[in-house]
Amino acid sequence: MPDRPESWAKFWEAMSNPLLQGAIMAILISLLRVLYDAKETSKRRIIFEALICGGLSLSASSVIAWMEWPSNLSVAAGGAIGFLGVTAIREMVTRFIGRKADSL
Repeated sequence: MPDRPESWAKFWEAMSNPLLQGAIMAILISLLRVLYDAKETSKRRIIFEALICGGLSLSASSVIAWMEWPSNLSVAAGGAIGFLGVTAIREMVTRFIGRKADSL
């Protein structure tokens, strides 16, 4: 990155976006959770887990915007997604969809 004040200003402006903050929060918490649990040894799987959590956080951010909730909830959603992890979220969504399908 060039060492110009306007470049840093643009960078910090981009970082102030709650959608990006939520994705970063999900990635960081997911990385820390996986490293803390020490159950996963493959660096590739650790990185993919973190990136998928970041993607899920961006998806949750679009739902937050659609529901017209405060955009700062994106950071909380990112933290929760990173803490739960991909497997737990997949199981919750699968159970929810299964219940909805059974009720039809």
